[in-house]
Amino acid sequence: MVNKKKREALTVSRLINEVLVQQLNIPFRQIVNDTSFQKYTGSKRPDLLISEFEFDGTNEEQFIQNLVAYAEIKDNCVVDDADWKDAFKQGSEKAKKLNLPFFIVSNYTSSIFYNTLTKKQLLLNKNPIREFQTIDIYRLIINKLKKDPKVNEIDANVDSLSAVSEAIFNKKLWELANIYRGINFKNNVEKIDFTIGFIALEYFEEKENEDKKTDKTKIGWGNCYDEHPNKLVANLCSYIQRLETETNFSEFKDLMEAVRILINGEAGKSPLVDKKDVKDIYNVINNMSPLHGCGFDLFGAVYEMFAASNEKKDFGEYFTRRHYTHIFSKILLQNELYFNKDKKFTILDPACGTGGFLTEGFKVLKTNFEETKTLDKTCKKFLENECFYGYDIRKDNISRTKLNMFLVGDGHTNMFDKNSLKLAFTQKFDYILTNPPYGNGTIKAETDSISTIRLEIAFISKIIKLLKIGGKSCIIIPDGILENPSYEPFRKEILEKCDIDAILSLPKFAFAPYTKEKTYAVYITKRSDELTAIQKKSIWMYIIDNDGLANSDKRFPTRLRNNRNGWMHDEISGWVNTEGEEKTGIVEERWLTFDDKDKPSSWITEKGETMKLRKGGFLPIKKITGNKYTVLLPEYYLRPYKPKFIDEEEVDEELKEIKKLIKQIK
Repeated sequence: MVNKKKREALTVSRLINEVLVQQLNIPFRQIVNDTSFQKYTGSKRPDLLISEFEFDGTNEEQFIQNLVAYAEIKDNCVVDDADWKDAFKQGSEKAKKLNLPFFIVSNYTSSIFYNTLTKKQLLLNKNPIREFQTIDIYRLIINKLKKDPKVNEIDANVDSLSAVSEAIFNKKLWELANIYRGINFKNNVEKIDFTIGFIALEYFEEKENEDKKTDKTKIGWGNCYDEHPNKLVANLCSYIQRLETETNFSEFKDLMEAVRILINGEAGKSPLVDKKDVKDIYNVINNMSPLHGCGFDLFGAVYEMFAASNEKKDFGEYFTRRHYTHIFSKILLQNELYFNKDKKFTILDPACGTGGFLTEGFKVLKTNFEETKTLDKTCKKFLENECFYGYDIRKDNISRTKLNMFLVGDGHTNMFDKNSLKLAFTQKFDYILTNPPYGNGTIKAETDSISTIRLEIAFISKIIKLLKIGGKSCIIIPDGILENPSYEPFRKEILEKCDIDAILSLPKFAFAPYTKEKTYAVYITKRSDELTAIQKKSIWMYIIDNDGLANSDKRFPTRLRNNRNGWMHDEISGWVNTEGEEKTGIVEERWLTFDDKDKPSSWITEKGETMKLRKGGFLPIKKITGNKYTVLLPEYYLRPYKPKFIDEEEVDEELKEIKKLIKQIK
């Protein structure tokens, strides 16, 4: 009994530290595992309580009144066995006493949410909730159940939610990382591609089921499992062979073969991954499902987990953080709310890397069309085969992009491993969104104003050329494009061919450690292929000071949270308020409307300090062109640098202080 209690206590401790605090960013003092709360639960051992308020040792009532979740923990049990059912019964009874409309039963590996009234498992966006969630999601669940206590299916549209949340996916990656410690991978790239390939095997079965192409007489992911590791490996190899020879998934043969070689060996060589490890890896990945429609850049998440810091730096030109790709895609495509078969459109990323922008674009459109009930068969075919185009110079990146597109719902048809700067395109596009590589290239930029081989300028020029008249683009560019005096003619060229709708200044370390370049998101609408008069309308500029991550090259979550008002430091992400209502991110809310010219904004730094500086507003085009170099930096206009001058008296005072210090040292 003692050992069992100790194991259970250890399990609870792991949940708190490894999952709730580290992965879900819930403040430690908002989580309680303490017998002093038995008067509220009727139990001497309340397992896990999560509240809006931090517990300071005295505010028990306040903590309980603001509960957002209760979990009953059982160690060393499986779902629906006797111990699980006992935990379910206790959780149901305690949730009633705590006045919570739902409760959680967990054995650490699996965590299932139940409706307190109906006793049925809760679904979020049609998928079972199988892991602990963020406080935002707890709030949302409570709000939905208060409105309808009998509901078991909860729908949510807030940007931070997905069928498989990235935070939960990362928990599974941590489990894989623990297994990988005993495997001598050649390098991290091999580890990354092995992980992605293995995940793909699970997903392909999901896709077959969705397309109603499953043949239960043939081997699939679900019936690969066997208690004997040798048999499991043999089944997986047979499954891979079937996918390669009998299905259209054969285009991912390279990824699948990489998995087969590592688990089964080749040409008389022993496999790198031990068969017992294969069994453990299979179980972790099997518990990731459902992956279909996961709503985030899968490769990006895997890369963040397993790549070394020096590899991340080298990989900078191929990776854009997900919360940026999402909001930038959402804003660019904000007018595409309804699918109209007579007004189809195309989306291009000419330097797609691993497909971060394209996957988010797909997710945004799919969500929009679902909400407006226009996602019919014709629409699905359009999204899967006609809408999205991606190019990248690296073949392995295109393979990853295709898989990423598969995981959000397809759309991988028009992905090509070609240098878009060299191609003579026969079509033009309605939307282009990209984070192109920076630095010197080998191809001369197609500009009418300057001669250069700078990649960023070459891509901007190519984008303008490839846009339809009236077409729109979002481009991530370095600060030099907007302020370097030698690029002034090129800035005028952009203004003569396009309307610059908006320029967003990103935090200094937005893409660190991949790159430490100061970057901006520039939104343009093409007016002409030829040079015309400079645009007439004002340009909206906005400075994003906080994106939820530390403004340093480490980029860890700051976790700065106003106790009752959510992530006040994060200007990008959607969030849920304390009433459980879904809210859009600050940038989206203010898009092309906000102007604080007369009264500077009050905002909170990552350290919790309140600042008052101008964040955004409209800049008349005459003010920009009146500048000698046509500078387009938001900071230049919104937060102009004012040098500080000191008088002789201040100098004298400083000298006196220095002399005092010298005397003290002597």
